[in-house]
Amino acid sequence: MKGFVEVVMRWWQLPDQFHSFSRYLEDRGFLTSCRALVGGTALWMGLVLLSARFSDVGPQGTFWRAVNLMVIVLCVGAALIWWLFPPTPRWSYTFVVGSDVAIAAAAATDSEPMGRLIACVVFASIGGYIAFFHNPKLQVGHLVFASIVTVLSGWTLLFGPAADVGLGLAKIAVVMATIIVIPVVSQMVLAVLGSDATTSDIDPLTGLLNRRGLSRRVKDLMGPPVTEADAVLVVVIDLDRFKTINDVYGHDVGDSTILRTALRIRLWTTKAALTARVGGDEFVVVERVPVSVIARLEGQIRSAMDGATDDPPTSASIGMAVRTAPRHPGESVDEVFAELFRVADTVMYEAKREGGNQVRASLV
Repeated sequence: MKGFVEVVMRWWQLPDQFHSFSRYLEDRGFLTSCRALVGGTALWMGLVLLSARFSDVGPQGTFWRAVNLMVIVLCVGAALIWWLFPPTPRWSYTFVVGSDVAIAAAAATDSEPMGRLIACVVFASIGGYIAFFHNPKLQVGHLVFASIVTVLSGWTLLFGPAADVGLGLAKIAVVMATIIVIPVVSQMVLAVLGSDATTSDIDPLTGLLNRRGLSRRVKDLMGPPVTEADAVLVVVIDLDRFKTINDVYGHDVGDSTILRTALRIRLWTTKAALTARVGGDEFVVVERVPVSVIARLEGQIRSAMDGATDDPPTSASIGMAVRTAPRHPGESVDEVFAELFRVADTVMYEAKREGGNQVRASLV
């Protein structure tokens, strides 16, 4: 029982995974195929509803046929958006909520309770989508809504003029099991085993990004146009004489030094900054800042990174590279980052050659 409770708690604490899982798919070349599949599924649902218009037990009356047509249009529109535009978190949430409403509306248009229950099975596909792309809170909201719609869809089997309570309970239970068990189990498995989409990007000692995680995320941060009011800042930090600390005091003290350094970096970076440990004692920060704050930020960095009172004392050589000019035609984000990193790394080594414990900056 205790193990089950732990699994449930880990599942409940699972963060939203839209960005991490989208990057996972993109890095492996699967994102386009995934978009095509989700869009194709939406279109297929629209075609199924279109065929229902020609059934004797399909939508009856002007109102329900209008609702059916509206859901068909929404399905086609969702398919086109998935195919033509890059997905965003806002669109993804809209897709989930819109799909739930559309499935409920589609079920309501069927004149037969068995047909309504079959329509409710489609809720399972939305639950599966949430399991991989979003968080348990959204999943619970989806499941509560889907369960209510399922019970209402089978209501006449339980209490209608030709009620068959045994059949109604059995059919509702089967549909409920389908729409609840599959998505929840899938998301719990992700929580227990961990996802390569989220763990392969993290340095296990500090919890910062690793080199791979930094390279995956830097495009998002550096993509918007660069101006003096929104410049790109790359900072390279290298601890001075870290090898001596490891050799003299041991690796446990060395690990503690690395952890303190990571905490100090968080003192002067914003939540939007990308902070990574890219080597044994080397860190990189990528951030968007106004040029007007660079001088003040340089002082904040120098103060925050001062480890003179540590035991053993520590210091760092720090290089900063700032770019205020927009990208040239044909110049990629990767090329801009590589140039900024090279410049920041160069001035960092200049600081180290002159005794360390310094901050050097260069405008690119």
